[in-house]
Amino acid sequence: MAKKPGKSTKSSSGKSNRGRERDPDIKVTQENAPKKKSVGPVQFWNQVISEGKKVTWTSRNETFASTIMVLIMVVIMSLFFLLVDQLLRIVVQFILGL
Repeated sequence: MAKKPGKSTKSSSGKSNRGRERDPDIKVTQENAPKKKSVGPVQFWNQVISEGKKVTWTSRNETFASTIMVLIMVVIMSLFFLLVDQLLRIVVQFILGL
């Protein structure tokens, strides 16, 4: 697997550190972990609405075009699998009829 530039898997001691060992200078404990602030249902709902406003929604035309493309692909794939199924049925009937 290719390494990403600027990303080193070596610790300060020069050893490979791929999640098997931690740097001894870094201590991760429950006390120094960031505290998660509990929010009430009203504040949660307000945050949901705020995040929903940040989303870039597709236009009605893009949604309609995507829906039509999906329906066309469903019909094409249905016909393809129907054809393959019928061909396999004919082949199996021929083999079992021998």
